[in-house]
Amino acid sequence: MGLDQFAWSKENEEPKFQWRKHAKLQEFMERKWHEKSEEGFNCVDLYLDLEDIKELEKAIINNNMPESEGGFFYGHQFQDESAKEYREQDLEFCKWAKNEILNGRNVIYHCWW
Repeated sequence: MGLDQFAWSKENEEPKFQWRKHAKLQEFMERKWHEKSEEGFNCVDLYLDLEDIKELEKAIINNNMPESEGGFFYGHQFQDESAKEYREQDLEFCKWAKNEILNGRNVIYHCWW
């Protein structure tokens, strides 16, 4: 049990990226979700725009990802280690997502716990 996270472009429908208990990424995405919706965030699609991705990339590069209080299922107890472990994948995701968006494709983040 725990947090599973995925990203893909709408045209592919297959996950291009997958994370497990990456609490800081989840916290970032939850904040983005709540800027756009008041509904719960579990098992829903978050459509990301270019500004979202640029903001994420900046946070990753500057080691300024938000702290999570998501609890055991999010892996908050080892969130700093996960952020380090996933750093290169996160940057690869940002590069891929920017390219997808610039080519007119929708980028989606989805999570469940």
